[in-house]
Amino acid sequence: MALLGDEEVGLCVCTGGFTRDAETEARTQAQRRITLLNLEALFDLWVEHYDRLTDSARRSLPLKPIYFIAPEG
Repeated sequence: MALLGDEEVGLCVCTGGFTRDAETEARTQAQRRITLLNLEALFDLWVEHYDRLTDSARRSLPLKPIYFIAPEG
């Protein structure tokens, strides 16, 4: 972990999730904004912004569309 100065923004990523204490601490920061990302949130952001990533970043976690036929209704 790093120390954040006033008015700085922090981003913490943990694939295993966060404790209740960590979530509370992140929410109660008055002058520092801390965002916690679990694996699901990280993946959702990756998919959402995939088309804007550099080729190098896309090679880190490539995504390929999968198509299937679903019944109507």
